[in-house]
Amino acid sequence: MKTPCNQKIRLTVGLVLSMSLLSGPVWAQNAEAQGLFATAKLRQEQAQRLRGEVAAWVQQANDAELQASADERDARILSARALQMLKADANKQRAYQLRQEARELWLESHQKLVDARNAEQKSEQFLRNVREIQKAGAQVADQPAIAATLQKDAMAQSAAARQYGALSRSAKAEAATLDQRAEAAWAQAQQLDPETHALLAAKPPKPELHPAVGQH
Repeated sequence: MKTPCNQKIRLTVGLVLSMSLLSGPVWAQNAEAQGLFATAKLRQEQAQRLRGEVAAWVQQANDAELQASADERDARILSARALQMLKADANKQRAYQLRQEARELWLESHQKLVDARNAEQKSEQFLRNVREIQKAGAQVADQPAIAATLQKDAMAQSAAARQYGALSRSAKAEAATLDQRAEAAWAQAQQLDPETHALLAAKPPKPELHPAVGQH
């Protein structure tokens, strides 16, 4: 015999079971979302650590550049004193000027080669960012505010990619022109004063340009 109490119990149990079945996918989605948030947090923390390391490396590189500048200064002064002791004639004095000009041109040329390499890598990275952001934007089209934010980000990164691409091409062209001028000045200095030229350091080598590590 069904009593009101038994009917109430069955109704309650049925309701609980129905809610459990309906909430299953919700809990699964929630767990997946939590996993995505956790991964996002790890990536953000890694980015912060890397940028902290970059800041330290940039400072170290700047310190090394300052030391190199001081060494070059001392070399110029010592060479000038030596030439003064030898009563350098007009050709030797002109060669001294040309060697200094050539080294300054090479310094600028080599920096532009590094700048061109870095700008090219940044341009390629921004283009990869655009593709990934656009893909993510299509996946969250049902969230208009989020999709719009991603679209805005993609447009900004696309503009940055074009800008860095142009900078890279410009820097490469300028580096080539500066290198030609340096070579001409160096050759003229050697012709004017081969004796002193042989006593000093050779022309600086071009910097090694390394490819980017991995695809990000």
